[in-house]
Amino acid sequence: FGPQETMQIYGRGLRRRLPPMLDGDPRRLRMVYSLLFSLPGTPVLFYGEEIGMGENLAEEGRYAVRTPMQWTDGRNGGFSTAPPSKLAGPVVQGGFGPEHINVAAQRRDPDSLLNFMGLLIRRYRECPELGWGRFEVLDQPHRSVLAHRCSWDGQAVIALHNLGAEPQTVPLTLDGCNEDTRLVDLLCDGSTATDSSGRADILLEGYGFRWLRASQPGDRSLA
Repeated sequence: FGPQETMQIYGRGLRRRLPPMLDGDPRRLRMVYSLLFSLPGTPVLFYGEEIGMGENLAEEGRYAVRTPMQWTDGRNGGFSTAPPSKLAGPVVQGGFGPEHINVAAQRRDPDSLLNFMGLLIRRYRECPELGWGRFEVLDQPHRSVLAHRCSWDGQAVIALHNLGAEPQTVPLTLDGCNEDTRLVDLLCDGSTATDSSGRADILLEGYGFRWLRASQPGDRSLA
């Protein structure tokens, strides 16, 4: 993701943003952000990543990722009406520039990265299992898939992420689940039933992901 020396800093890190490292691919971006929010620890976003902003590697050091926020597709990305020479740093140009990536356009688009990130953050806040629960990697046969469960206070969230481009059907057998269990999808509408042994087959598209809450009849739900 940072093979060139100009992309590196202090001999141990990258001075890049995640969106250009993934070539702006919306499928991969959403999957990686979903994975970030579902793993143990505190998820951290750098400003502008919620809309897919890029960096300016012509700037020195950390200033490569400290470009003006892209609010609109107008002058200076809506950051300031000052002459460009008076800005703290130049506005990103090219495919990641404000004419292509900005807050105003994404607020109007229900399928935008910005609106997806808003949903992801809301669901994370509604799932104490992810922040406080016991983390457990689940057995399944696909090398490209990470499946894990976070359990807390009698509730569980199962997260599935396909890091590959090919679709995968993931067989899961979940302890404590039976034919009355529903795996409720937390990031879109729908649910999946398990059988009497707690088995369910979950389809993941290429770079697909699911957050599922195991729910029994009469369970309280926090999402």
